[in-house]
Amino acid sequence: MKAAVIHGFGKPDVFRYEDVEQPEPGSGEVVIKVAACGINRYDLYLRMGAIFEDITFPHILGADVAGAIAAVGPDVDDFKEQDAVIVAPGYPIDPGDWDIKPENLAPSFEVTGTHTWGGDAEYIRAPARFVIKDDTGLPAEQVAAMPLVLMTAVHAVQTLGQVGPGKRVLVQAGASGSGNACVQVARALGADVAATVGSEEKVETAKTAGAELVINYNEKDFADTILDWTDGVGVDVVIDNVGASVFEDNLKALRTAGTFVNFGLVGGIEAKLSIRNLFFRQHRLIGSFMGSTEEFKRGIKLLGEGKVKACVDKTYPLKDVAQAHQYIWSRAVKGKVVLIP
Repeated sequence: MKAAVIHGFGKPDVFRYEDVEQPEPGSGEVVIKVAACGINRYDLYLRMGAIFEDITFPHILGADVAGAIAAVGPDVDDFKEQDAVIVAPGYPIDPGDWDIKPENLAPSFEVTGTHTWGGDAEYIRAPARFVIKDDTGLPAEQVAAMPLVLMTAVHAVQTLGQVGPGKRVLVQAGASGSGNACVQVARALGADVAATVGSEEKVETAKTAGAELVINYNEKDFADTILDWTDGVGVDVVIDNVGASVFEDNLKALRTAGTFVNFGLVGGIEAKLSIRNLFFRQHRLIGSFMGSTEEFKRGIKLLGEGKVKACVDKTYPLKDVAQAHQYIWSRAVKGKVVLIP
């Protein structure tokens, strides 16, 4: 089969589009013919060696896989060939952890394609228990744009942020793949949503996702704008996928006893926290990483019902994966980028 392979860490030109052995399913496994595979910023950092250094090469990246069952291994009863399916974008890779609930608390839980081969290929092998049927009826590129960001959004917004009707929410980077999904999930749950973007070109993307207030942080102070929007009170929940560069202003925009959920660090990993403000303003600070299979299914259900929609910026042939990574790194992206084998 053809695959986008890396033989070491490096810049986008480290990819090689080449032939590798097609996987065969073992017990409890399925092999899926990949119809589309979404790219996440996580993939860029993984390719660069910025997350893990113990990856075995050659390696294939890719967490967001939509496709059809090509082969079924022994002890698999829930799938047959040609079933349209989606691979969970994260699961425990140690079978000894498979009964831990929620799965994202398991020691071996990781993003699909981190240490096991991912979906930047014509075929991928996966444990059947972490594959779900695709009943959305949507084109593969739309489905593949959503798994990781939807799992993350449901976990961060609904489970941890406890967002619901009447809540006011600030979502950072509302035109990014993950930010866009968080805006949509918050709106689907009945919240009023504000979002930040980095350029005027991205304003419409965040508005289309459902943000009532969109703030270009390069033109306005987003914390002051949020306080104006909430009559000086602040939002109930901040959903942050940026990190240190906006940390203090996020807390400034958060109401007393509000909830701050972070799942990103592109803006830096070290931030300054006033403990005095923390206990006087009674903020809840929560770290969020991915989510459970149940939350993933919940997100895909929203997608199938049309309550959440894929935001696909561009698609690239799999052989042009280096160009796709470079485009995402430029931060010009509005939504998700998807590879088509």
